[in-house]
Amino acid sequence: MLRKIANDFYMNQNYNCGECILRAANKAYDLGLDERALKLASGFGAGMGCGNTCGALSAAMSVLSLLFCGDKAHETEGFKELCAEYVDTFKASLGSDNCEELKARYRYPEGDDRRCLITVEKAADVLEAFVASHQSEPASDAPSEAPVSADEIKRLKGLGFLNNKGTNRFNARVVTGNGRITTAQARCIADAAALYGSGQIAMTTRLSQEVIGVEYDKIPDFIAYLAKEGLETGGTGAKIRPVVSCKGTTCQYGLIDTYALSEKIHHLFYKGYRGLTLPHKFKIAVGGCPNNCVKPSLNDFGIYGQRVPQPNTDLCKGCKKCQIEAACPISLPKVVDGKVFIDPDKCNRCGRCLHKCPFHVNEDYIAGYSIVIGGRWGKKVAMGQRIPKIFTTEEEVLATLEKTILFFAEQGQKGERLSDTIHRIGFEKVTKELLSDDILSRKDAIVGNALK
Repeated sequence: MLRKIANDFYMNQNYNCGECILRAANKAYDLGLDERALKLASGFGAGMGCGNTCGALSAAMSVLSLLFCGDKAHETEGFKELCAEYVDTFKASLGSDNCEELKARYRYPEGDDRRCLITVEKAADVLEAFVASHQSEPASDAPSEAPVSADEIKRLKGLGFLNNKGTNRFNARVVTGNGRITTAQARCIADAAALYGSGQIAMTTRLSQEVIGVEYDKIPDFIAYLAKEGLETGGTGAKIRPVVSCKGTTCQYGLIDTYALSEKIHHLFYKGYRGLTLPHKFKIAVGGCPNNCVKPSLNDFGIYGQRVPQPNTDLCKGCKKCQIEAACPISLPKVVDGKVFIDPDKCNRCGRCLHKCPFHVNEDYIAGYSIVIGGRWGKKVAMGQRIPKIFTTEEEVLATLEKTILFFAEQGQKGERLSDTIHRIGFEKVTKELLSDDILSRKDAIVGNALK
C-alpha cells in the first residue's frame, strides 16, 4: 500500500511531502529512479517553499508523467485530460490543492512530529487509487486477495458493513443519528469515501449514509477516520435501528420539533440500548404532523405531532361558508343545527383548522403526540395501530417508547417483528401493558436477558 510506504519515508526518514510521494511511488511502481533523480521532488515541499501548490500534488504529477506520458506530453493522447482529472480528484478528496489551506485543515499542532502526515497519507491514497483505475494492467503481479469468509462477512454486517457479493468490498453504513450531520462530518464522510471506498456515497431509506466499495483490508482505517468527527458505522441487525425524522417545524405543517425529539431518542435508545439484542429489528420514526412523510405508521414505533381542536361552539354563528370547514384537508367539520361540529373520532388532529374562524371558535387546542405501534413494510406490510391516547409531554412519549422496547424484548419471539408480537398477543392487551408502568419493575431482568 502506497500510504504505508509514504508514511515510512515521512515519519522515519524525515523527507518532505513531495519527496515522500515520489520515493514511495518509485518503490511501489518500480520506476527505476536513482537518488539524483529523486532529488527532483525536493523543491516541491511546503508548497514550493511558499505555501502554494501542495508538494504532494506536484510530486504525484511527476509520477503520472513517468507512468502515462510518451516522449512528449503534447503528443500523448489524453495525457492533458488525465492530468486535469487528477488535479480535480485531488482537490475533491483533500478539499484543496493549496499548501496553506491543507495545513489549516490537516496539519498537526506545532511541535507534533506528525506535522503534515494526514496530507501525505491522503495524497498517497488518492494517487494509488487513481493509478489503479487508469492502468490497463495491474501494477504488480501480486496474487488476488483471498475471499472473505462467510463468518467474517456476518461479523462485519453486525458492524454496518454490507458485502458486495462476490467481492472483497463492502458498503459501509454511516449512522447519522436522525439524518442530520455537521458540515465537518459531511466532509469527513466524503473524504473517507474517496480514500477507502469507490468515491461514491448513497443515502439509505432511513437517512443514513452508505459509503460504497470499501475494501476489506481498509475497514479498520475507515472506522478510525470516521471517528475523528464522532461518526460510526452500524444500524444493522436485530437491534434498535437509527431513528428517522422529518424536518418538523422547518415545514409549514410541522407541529413538533422532530429533530430535538429524535436526537433524544437516538442517544437514549439507539446508543443507550446498543447492546440489547431483540427478536428482530426495531425501527422508530418521528413525524411532525399526520402527513406521514417519514412513514411513522410503517415503523415499529411511530410518533406524530398533534393539535387536537377544542372548539368553543358558543361563539359559532353558523356561517353558510364555514372557514373551519374550508381549512380542513379532509373536509371533516360540518355545521349541524347552526353550530360547527368536528367528529373527534375521525379528526386527524393536523391543526390546519385552528385560528381560521373570524369569530374565534377554534382557538384552543391540546398540543401533543400520537403514537402508533406495530408498523412495517417489505414483503409483509402492516399498518401501525394508534394507541388511543394523546400524549402531552416528551417524557410520556419517551417512557412509552422504552416500555415498548422492553415489552418486545420480553414478549417477542425470535424472528418476529413487533407487528407479529402484537397480532399474537392482541392489541388491547399490548396497549394496556404500555399504558401502565408494570413492565418497568422488570426492566433490569429484561435488559439483563437481552444483553446475554
